[in-house]
Amino acid sequence: MVYQQDLDLHKPLNKDLPPNIRRTQLLPRLALSALTLHGDLYRQLQSRCNASIFWHPVTQLFMQTVLGLTLLYQYSELWEISDTWGEFATLVWNNKYLVTSMFPSLIFVAGMVGLVSFLLTDELRTVSDRLAGDAYQLRLFKFPLKIFANANGKEYELNTTSDFMNNASESTELIEYRESPVAVVTVIPLPDESSRDVFYAKISGLHVRKSYAKAGLQNDLLDIAIEKAKKLALRYIKDNNIKKKNIKTVLLCDAYTFDSINTPIIEQKGFEEKLRSTQLDPFAVDKKPENFLYLIPDSLVKKFFGIYRNTYQLVIDGDEVSIATGSATTDSKARMRRT
Repeated sequence: MVYQQDLDLHKPLNKDLPPNIRRTQLLPRLALSALTLHGDLYRQLQSRCNASIFWHPVTQLFMQTVLGLTLLYQYSELWEISDTWGEFATLVWNNKYLVTSMFPSLIFVAGMVGLVSFLLTDELRTVSDRLAGDAYQLRLFKFPLKIFANANGKEYELNTTSDFMNNASESTELIEYRESPVAVVTVIPLPDESSRDVFYAKISGLHVRKSYAKAGLQNDLLDIAIEKAKKLALRYIKDNNIKKKNIKTVLLCDAYTFDSINTPIIEQKGFEEKLRSTQLDPFAVDKKPENFLYLIPDSLVKKFFGIYRNTYQLVIDGDEVSIATGSATTDSKARMRRT
């Protein structure tokens, strides 16, 4: 395998390197970095979904009710024999064993909320784990990533592999900061859904490293995705001998209702919601419905908490879409927090 650039998302970037930011097409040495960033997206989504469940009004009501009733039960007798707030506080202070009596209720509340969160969001963790396998990598990139990662420099020059290598490189683009990938976007064609009048492409993966999630790089990635969709449309026209110069191009993108970072940016970019699903795994094929604790349909519980995977679409007008400037190593204008 070609030497793979080390990417540890738990370590800060090297401050000794120049703070340059640039766009870079996918190269064999960056294959593992791209996969790592794509996998990290679903870990971050699981964390955001857990937070969404925890702060849901029903969850908060449940927690406050259980703990409130426990407090009322434990301290009601002390309140009845107290004449003032000061006397009540003194009694509470001198009966500290009552504080420990809250522990069973705290454990019960934490256990219930944790169990619900785990059962609803573990699907996202599973996506991250399955991206290590060939099947999910093929659905994400539309090409065998391991073969691409093992390609050496000489294979770029061979006619038998040049088309594969070029198409693979053009499908994915990364943004590097201090010579380390911090963001990635992958756009794939959808020929089965396309026709001679409409071409469909999809953003199969878009992620910014957590440390830079609020640096504005998502807008850059969406601009790059639009650029790639237009290039894929031109290739589709050429490969299918379509006489029209500019057919209608539709770019699809998945986003989640509980993702407070990416979803608003996608909507502000002009993407419109096309459909929504409670199946959080975008790469699952013919997945059977599951029951929550073998009793309630999993989809019903997700709807109750407002947990959806929305599919957005953007109709691209070839005359109006602005192309993201830059080549494979173009400097970006995004403002980033220095590390």
